[in-house]
Formats: sequence, structure tokens, C-alpha cells
Amino acid sequence: MLTASDIQLIIAGGEGYNAEFKISVPSKVKELTEEICAFANAAGGTLLIGVNDDNELKGVHIDNAKRSAIQNSIREITPMLDTSFSLVEVDGKIIAVIEVPSGMNKPYVLSGAIYVRVGPNSQKLTTAEQMRDFFQQADKIHFDEIPCKQFNPLNDIDQHMLSEFRHAAKLEPSTPDL
Repeated sequence: MLTASDIQLIIAGGEGYNAEFKISVPSKVKELTEEICAFANAAGGTLLIGVNDDNELKGVHIDNAKRSAIQNSIREITPMLDTSFSLVEVDGKIIAVIEVPSGMNKPYVLSGAIYVRVGPNSQKLTTAEQMRDFFQQADKIHFDEIPCKQFNPLNDIDQHMLSEFRHAAKLEPSTPDL
């Protein structure tokens, strides 16, 4: 759990790749969850509610209904994500803090969409190219594991070179998979 001085340091650094500020809980709680999903798909981050865009502490009142709405919305992210929610007093004002770790099981998906951090903003991936880049960065796709659809073993393998390799490796001419 972050302390008041930890929160002050985050606020002093401003919004960025790992920090997002909200003045209040938006009427559509899903907006918060999109930010949380993006943090999980990136390096993790901290969402502070009760701080405006000018890095000023304003404080926030989070009743049980709002807290439940936030937690229920976070549960919509798949696979399940372990976040930390706390209320911390900073300079006499209550700040809601949601800490999001970098996810171990990327990609994290919310309502069928993948959200990522791009600088200080969260962005929904919309193109196949964006998704392919994300999966490669998340280490889920390796170029050497992607099938080459244009490869034709009958036309693309030099049979003479293959025969020389088999001879040098002392492999039988009928060795499978070569």
C-alpha cells in the first residue's frame, strides 16, 4: 500500500506512462477500468482518484456503492487481475488509490478489447497491425514460430544440399523430418 508521501511523489511527477489522475469516479466506471486494463498490459501503474489534471489534491468521497462498482468493473477484465484498492489521507484529503501490477498473463481484455498505455494515455487497439505489435512485445508471438505460408518443401529445399548434410551428419537417407 502506498503512503501519503509516495502519493505526493507520484503527483509531483504528473500523469504519465505509469500514473493516471481522475478528479472523481466517472459516471461510467468502465472508463477507470480501461485505464486499469491498459496499465496491466503495460508496465503497471497507479490510478489516483481525487487529483485533478493540474496535479492538485482535491480529495474524493468513495462510498461502498462506488467502491463495489469499481471492484465489479475490474472483475470484468480477463484474465483475472490482482489490483490493490485503498483510501489514503494526503494533506487532509482522501485519495482513492488503485495500484495495478504489470500483468503476467497479457493480454488483458475488457469487453472484447485490448487497451494499452501510449505515453500518458490509454488507447484501445483497433487494427490488426497494432494487435500484432502488442503480442510481439508481450512475447506471445515469436517470428520464428509463425508459419511461413509461402514455404514449399518440395521447391524450396535444395535436395543436393540436404543429401550432403545427411551424409556429413551420418543420418540415414530415410531419417524423417529432414
